[in-house]
Amino acid sequence: MKNNILVLFIIHLVSTGDCATSNCAFSGSCLYNINVHHCDGSAKRSLISTGNRRSCPCSDVISVRNEFQNVSTWVKTINSTFQAVQVDLTGVKAELNEKSVELTATRERNIKDNATISKYVLDMQSTENAITTERQNWFKERERLRNELHKVSRESQICGQVSVSSATSQQGSSTSASTVFFCDFETSNQCGFLQDHSDDLDWSYGHGTQSSRTGPKQDHTYGNPHGHYMFLDAYNHATRHSHATTSTTRIISPELPSSHGYCILFWYNLHGDDVKELNVYAKIHGGLGYPVFSHKGGLDQEWHLGKIYLDSEYTVSSLNLVFEAKTDSYKLYHYSSGYTYHNRNGDIAIDDIYVFNSTCKSIPKYPSNSHTRVTANTTSYYTFHTTPSTWYEAQVTCRQENPYSHLVSVRSKEEQDFIVKIIKQTEDLTAAASNGFYTSGTDDRSEGIFEWTDTGTPYPITYSNWQSGQPNNVGSNQDCLLLQYPDNDWTWGDVNCSEKHPFICEINKTLP
Repeated sequence: MKNNILVLFIIHLVSTGDCATSNCAFSGSCLYNINVHHCDGSAKRSLISTGNRRSCPCSDVISVRNEFQNVSTWVKTINSTFQAVQVDLTGVKAELNEKSVELTATRERNIKDNATISKYVLDMQSTENAITTERQNWFKERERLRNELHKVSRESQICGQVSVSSATSQQGSSTSASTVFFCDFETSNQCGFLQDHSDDLDWSYGHGTQSSRTGPKQDHTYGNPHGHYMFLDAYNHATRHSHATTSTTRIISPELPSSHGYCILFWYNLHGDDVKELNVYAKIHGGLGYPVFSHKGGLDQEWHLGKIYLDSEYTVSSLNLVFEAKTDSYKLYHYSSGYTYHNRNGDIAIDDIYVFNSTCKSIPKYPSNSHTRVTANTTSYYTFHTTPSTWYEAQVTCRQENPYSHLVSVRSKEEQDFIVKIIKQTEDLTAAASNGFYTSGTDDRSEGIFEWTDTGTPYPITYSNWQSGQPNNVGSNQDCLLLQYPDNDWTWGDVNCSEKHPFICEINKTLP
């Protein structure tokens, strides 16, 4: 746009005296003032006729006329300049209008672009969430399919097995094992076991420690005070009898259908000076026959694995398992001291019963998808479960996986490093591990004193790898040990046992 100086001329003509005549006989009696101003006031011109007001000649008028002509010229120049400026202003106005339209269009495009970008961001977030969800679902589905394939594979081998005669070795053929019954006694119906009321007393439904001199410290499934087992309560029996006598209690399993053979595995505890006898029978057509398993006398506080193989002579028909416990405990009354109890330290307990539709030889020593770690005297097998579960659900899943399986117990830095290495090597484990992995560690028995529970008899944790500030028992209900912090190679933390997390199962085999 051109820059023009706008000049404003103000002409002021004042007539005084006797100038009304038309013959120009002014004779100096008229005073004419002409003022010319720039618009910025920087210049000023005055034409003043002075002198004797009585001697005003016509030359004054001529001068004024000349001045008027000059002013007229200046006015024309100013008008021309105004017109040029007006043209320029019109052009500038049109240009500004055009720029305004473009700016408005640009603003609208920016608004649309911002809306589009926001939509893209939301779409990306939604897509990312959907991908994460689908990925987790894929991991779960893959785990489910893997378990189904493993189950189908085992069952297909069992379906193709040939009938084994009673003359076959007790270990029978090597067909794969399929679990047809598992009982951990963690349900109120006790897995369908029934009391045999024809005997002297009933089995008791117990949990925790009954006495430091007898019975298990904890159940075998959980290894903590919340787990359950069935047991012969020697103290309860002693309160019923006032003389030395052998009493028997039996508990009967649900009916097992006929089969080519059964392998029965169960965990039992015979701790106490007064333990008498534990027997297991195969009840067929109402008859017990001889025991298929028997143990007399007490052992230590540990849980021990019992193994029974029933060939086709037993399994050609349906049958029930009968667990029988015996005790001689009783009480005597002395006039001076009251009751005296005898042989009361003889509790007998059972837990985690497995029945496989196969020979005992065919039961896998470890799951096919496990990771193996060999040390100087032990071989350990680890399976990683990515489906989140509570600590209790994880314990049961590990127990069902194999009679020797349990939640992992990390007993050394080398074992911790091995587990971390496996997690980092596998993409789906790394993804799942962001939510941590459960171990068998818990301080449920005594707050702040964590123990491993894999054997069912809790023992102290010697090696530890706690995250700084852990354990902290937030909310006073964090009792389970989790491999929790991936940014620090899964250092440990304590969490609420009812939270759902992935978990690791372990089997330990001591080398000969």
